[in-house]
This record gives sequence, structure tokens and C-alpha cells, in this order.
Amino acid sequence: MNYREFFKATLLLIILLLSADTTPAKLPSILGTAAPPVIPDATDQQQPPKSKERVRSDLRYHYWNYYQPQDELTIQSIEDLPSENIKIKLNLQPHWPNFSHFLISVEDAEFEISVDGSVMAEFSLDDISAAQTTTVVKMVSESGTVSQPYTITIISNPNKYWASRGAAGYPNWITIKTDPYLNFTPDYAIDNWIYKRPTSEERKFAKQKWGSLIQGAKTNHDRAKLLAKSLMDDLKPHIGVPSDAMKVPPFQQYERMVSGQDRGFCTNLAAIFIHACNSFGIPARRIHLEKVPYQSDKFSVRMGGMHSTTEIFDDQLNQWVWIDLTYNVLAAYLGDEGPLNAAEFSLFLNNPQRRNSLRVVYYRHESQLEALIPLDRCPEKFASLDGRDTELHYFYAPKGE
Repeated sequence: MNYREFFKATLLLIILLLSADTTPAKLPSILGTAAPPVIPDATDQQQPPKSKERVRSDLRYHYWNYYQPQDELTIQSIEDLPSENIKIKLNLQPHWPNFSHFLISVEDAEFEISVDGSVMAEFSLDDISAAQTTTVVKMVSESGTVSQPYTITIISNPNKYWASRGAAGYPNWITIKTDPYLNFTPDYAIDNWIYKRPTSEERKFAKQKWGSLIQGAKTNHDRAKLLAKSLMDDLKPHIGVPSDAMKVPPFQQYERMVSGQDRGFCTNLAAIFIHACNSFGIPARRIHLEKVPYQSDKFSVRMGGMHSTTEIFDDQLNQWVWIDLTYNVLAAYLGDEGPLNAAEFSLFLNNPQRRNSLRVVYYRHESQLEALIPLDRCPEKFASLDGRDTELHYFYAPKGE
């Protein structure tokens, strides 16, 4: 079993890792509600079963809200159209750069141009046998590039079909099969995690400061690693408690630190790194880590300290990738599989059978050397991610709000 298969099989363990009880506004946790940024109340939290029973955990609204890849094509909505029969409409949404139009073929007919990409089917309620329609959809870019074909099969099993087989209690049932599989349009698109978007002046500053450094890098992860190493070189000598004067925009924090006027800790490193990445169009986000097992009116208990870590989205890998300037980590792997995101690293860090397989790309800023090393050889202990009670809080910012 490879890492991806293992991870899919063990996603339920995330429930043991993460909690949303102390999530403030604008910081939904990985177990939060599907409608950001509403804070879930106690009734939204899954409770242990009190007796022998089947337990349901809707991971669609847990893990995948925070780690959805960017699909080429998704289903935006499904409609029940007015009709005496069953009339269904699927509305498709393209995510191709420079998308122009769809090509659609119904039941092996010639492909026809479609702008809205809707797929419709109508079935009789009186059928006592299954019926189906098959539609093939392709996307076309403005330059004429054509996507892979997507086959959409809509199958109808009406009530009378079931009744004819002695099962009259079944409803009118529609099954949709797609190849490749089509997900629904995500509420948590990649852009919705870009918190505090850089201004034009800040993008200009980043280009002058680091533009030539990342010019030859081919992927977002490669560019982000170069930015991370440069920032560690500049900022690590100035780690410490920041003054109130550091409550300024990220690049002003950078200038205060490198000039020796001030110091900064993990939150400052994260803010500066994220802003630098986003200035170059590399999606990047901050994740707040903490463990609060107890709270009262007088005090709260934290297991270890709080921490700010970061992830970037690599469009070629089509996934979020964990990078942590405080821990000097440019990437993490489970054996040869990876790079991992922060939730994966935390999951495997707390799994005794997987922990020994973890490796990190560790950067020694003093010598400006990086190396892929086993976890037990890494100088860092990753205290903020260690422990099954670690909470990961994400900053949701639709349209850059």
C-alpha cells in the first residue's frame, strides 16, 4: 500500500487530531462547518457513540474543505426541471485557463458547441426497466487546445422499476456516473485562502527584492523554496519577541527585522513568507496551531506553545505543500511519497508506525545548505504539531476579504 492509499484509508484519524471548539471567527478548523466562516457550535462536533451503533463522519465537509485540489472540470449544480417525467439538468463549470467553450456529444452523435456546458436527460416515470443516457464533454481553450473527454452517464431506476422486482418501497432513483470522476464545484477554492492580498506597491517591492532569485524556478514549490531560504537567511539572525511596532504590513515587518530595528517570531516569518509568495502569484496561506484542552473563566491551559506555519499551493502537483520557516523545513515526505501538506505531516507524526518513515528537507541557514534527512536526524522536535490533540486553524478569506 502506497502513501496515498494509506492516507485515504486513515483520513478518519484526523478527527482524533483536530478540534474546532476554540476556533475564533475567520479561523474555521479542519472539522469546521461547510459554510465559512460560521463557527460550529457544540452540536456540530461528532461525539463518541454511547452504544453499539454505526458512526457517520462526513469527510466531504471536513478534510477536503481544506485540501481540495483544483479540478479541470466540476459539476456546479443539479436541477430538477419542470416535467411530467423525470427531467434532470447538470450544470458544468470549467476551471481551465483561457476557457472558450464546450464540445458535447449525446449518444455518440457529432460533437456540438456549447457555451454553458449543461447536460440534460429525461426519463419516463412509467418505465419498469432501467434507462440511461450517455454524454461526452470536452473543453476547448481560446488557443484551440482540447481537454480529455469526460463521459457522463445518467441512469434512471424509477419506482415502478423497483416495484416490478418486488421492492415497491424504493423511490425514483437517478444514478450519475462520470469518467473521470467529476466533483462538485468547491466552496473552498484555492483563491479563497489568499488572506490580505498584496497591493501593487507590495508586488513591485517583491519583484525588485526577489524577482531575479526565483526567475529560473519551474514550479510554485521550487519558487517558494527559494523565497523561504532567502527569507531565512535574512530573518533568522533577528528571531525574538517583536515589539508593538511590528503590527504593520508584512514587508514593513521584513524591513524592521533586517535593519535590526526589531525582532520577530513564527507569526512574523509566516506573514512575510506568505506575502512574498502571493506577490508572485504563488497561493500561500497561514495555519495557526495550538492545543487547548481546558478553559475556564480565569484561565486556559495550552499544551506547549502556539505556532504559525504555512502552506503553498503547487499547481503542477495540484496540492497544498507544507513549508515552515521557523522549523527550517522546505518540504516533508513519508518515505519517498510527498511532499506532504501540514495535516498529513501532523497525522503521520502522531502515528507510531508512520512516524519513522517521515523525512524532511531541512535547511541550515548558517551554511546555506539543504538536505533530505530522516525525522530522527532533524534538529527540530516539531512540538507544535506533535500530539493527537493538535488543532489546525485556517484563515478563510473569500475574494480577499
